[in-house]
This record gives sequence, C-alpha cells and structure tokens, in this order.
Amino acid sequence: MIVNLEQIRARNALKAGKTKMSGKENGEVIKKIPPLIMNHGLLAIGAYAFDEKNRGYKAAVDAIAEHLADKEIGLLPKEFQADTQGLMDYLCNKADSFQLKQCTAEAIAWLNYARRFVKKN
Repeated sequence: MIVNLEQIRARNALKAGKTKMSGKENGEVIKKIPPLIMNHGLLAIGAYAFDEKNRGYKAAVDAIAEHLADKEIGLLPKEFQADTQGLMDYLCNKADSFQLKQCTAEAIAWLNYARRFVKKN
C-alpha cells in the first residue's frame, strides 16, 4: 500500500488528538502555534514550551517532534528523542538552516491537520 504525506500527517494528527493540549484559561494552544511559528520560528516556540506553566505548548511541541521523527517523515534523526528536548537538541546543535526550514515547513503542514483533530480537554 502506498501512503502519501497527507495520510501520514493526518494519521499523526489523529494520534496527537488523544493528548491534552489546553493552555491558559483552557485555550486551544494548537490553533495558536501556527501563527507563532510563522512570526517567531520553530525554535522560539520550542523554547517557550520549556516554561512549566506552558504545559499545553509542551504537549504540542512534543507531538510535532513525534511527527517529525516518524520513520516516513524522517526529519528528526533517530539519535534524538521524539519530544521537545530532542527536537531542540537537534535543531540547536546539529541541524543546518535548510534542515530547520524543512522541519518548520513540515510542522506547519502537520499543524493544518492537528488543528482539526486536537481539541482542548
């Protein structure tokens, strides 16, 4: 069976939909992340997710990392954990600007599905 990128993105977004990703005042974090990435970048959102009061953002960036680590996506190398810490380690220490752009573009493409499947809990 041939699987395309859209199917992979949807599959991973459905999986992430089971995780609680609500923010302050039970806000929908997943809908706030795409414009934040476009304005500030994936690295800034990853750094923001480390703040303990931003648990919804941490869960969302963890889900992005899991998607990028998917064997069929292959943008987060296996030597890095498929979570916020692993993604930030990779992007800050090993990735070049082209790889950062690829990860950012794929994260935004995945978020188009995640916005529909992930609900505030």
